[in-house]
Amino acid sequence: MKKLFAVCALILGFGSAANAGLLLEPYLGYEMGTFKDNADGKMNGTLLGARVAWTAPVMFWAGLDYATTVSANFDSDTANVSDSDAKRNTLWAVVGVDFPILLRGWLGYGLMNEIKFDDYNNKIKGKSTKLGLSFTGLPFICLNFEYLMETFDEQSSGSLSPDAKNNAYVLSVSLPWEF
Repeated sequence: MKKLFAVCALILGFGSAANAGLLLEPYLGYEMGTFKDNADGKMNGTLLGARVAWTAPVMFWAGLDYATTVSANFDSDTANVSDSDAKRNTLWAVVGVDFPILLRGWLGYGLMNEIKFDDYNNKIKGKSTKLGLSFTGLPFICLNFEYLMETFDEQSSGSLSPDAKNNAYVLSVSLPWEF
């Protein structure tokens, strides 16, 4: 019985706490999405962000992920609505797992999610979730793919439909540091 417990503890990583610690992961990415509202369109732009997480010795990690746009735009599909520059500020609580096959996956829940449209002088806020997958097999860097699902229910001006949403893909490169 003792041997079985020892083997299970080694498999789960409880044999050593050397892998527990802090993950700092800045990233640079590009967002491509479709925005559905009274004025449908596409949101595209460059994101700058960072994940800060506590890593457990059993492949799991949990923390915060913040992203902001460096440059982004909203291209309207509606004839009477002009295009606009857009700025994103989003903070997620994230939980993830490091798989032993050079992959990492995570799920994020939006604690803060806002997009400001400069040309409309309008800021919208709402809920956000994301799913992410990362290839960790390259030296020093990770290649990341994320899918964002956002719904918006609050705005500073204008008329927002009750089912306004943005679904986007984010491709990014990150530099993870584990301490």
